[in-house]
Amino acid sequence: MAFKYINPGYAELLSVRGGTTVSGEQYSKTGVSFWQPTSDKGLTISEFPAELYGKLDLYFKAPENADRAKLTLAIGGYIIFSAETSRSKWRMKGNNNNDIIPTSDSFRVNAINTLWFQVKPSQNHDGIFRAILNEREVCNKQDCSFWYAYSSSEKTITVYSRTEDILISNFILSDEEVSPREQVIMLPVQATQTNMTDCGDGSYEATAANQEILQTVDVATLLTQYDTDSRVTGISLLGNPAYRTAEGLCALTAIEKSGGNVTTYGRHIAEQNPTSIVMDGRKTSLRISELSERQFGWRAGT
Repeated sequence: MAFKYINPGYAELLSVRGGTTVSGEQYSKTGVSFWQPTSDKGLTISEFPAELYGKLDLYFKAPENADRAKLTLAIGGYIIFSAETSRSKWRMKGNNNNDIIPTSDSFRVNAINTLWFQVKPSQNHDGIFRAILNEREVCNKQDCSFWYAYSSSEKTITVYSRTEDILISNFILSDEEVSPREQVIMLPVQATQTNMTDCGDGSYEATAANQEILQTVDVATLLTQYDTDSRVTGISLLGNPAYRTAEGLCALTAIEKSGGNVTTYGRHIAEQNPTSIVMDGRKTSLRISELSERQFGWRAGT
């Protein structure tokens, strides 16, 4: 298994309906965040990874205003991290709720908090659970024994926030190492090249198979915020909104163009819901400066 999931903060990019996307830079570095109130749901994966790394931002509202707030992040029944309000205070636990995470000097209310974790299950006492909250290591279990697939026939990563008092964004998951410094950024667009119909409102409509939309990244703007040698470890293409109006022309395939070469990636069936989103994510290893040599986009198909 090899995967990288990148979500700026859209509930629509989960494998469950009923979540809510919230806009606002006060809640998220990306400008969007979400809460998802269906317990034991989140992302459906093809198989359980031998090791799981993740990083996400969490906005916690003041506990006296956070009635019934609860957060659970889990994989296959193994609880990576949980938080809930109790007597007007936040309480957090990790490692299948076996370890209380101290919050006094590492946790902020009405602010964005960053959680990083590493989970490696094992039945041979060489398992690992590590968690870093706001750049402070709050849990480090080495040589432990646990297994996280025991209670789930459906292969699910639970991403559960019962109320809007905990908002999730900047969400990265991978079966390979994720740096605690890694973050999701929204790439600014410099130019758009397409043979689709321009609807005049920032959206484009495909009317025939094989029509494409390709966009060039505004690297100059990025370099005002990041060093030229900063690494791009993953690319996530978003079509927002992306929906079909009929059954025939229903698919979108992620594409990347470099020079004269076009590479295709995942194929996705668009829903008929006008608010639906499609996403295609993948690992990569580029410098920011190398983005100027590439275009990213979608190809319509049947």
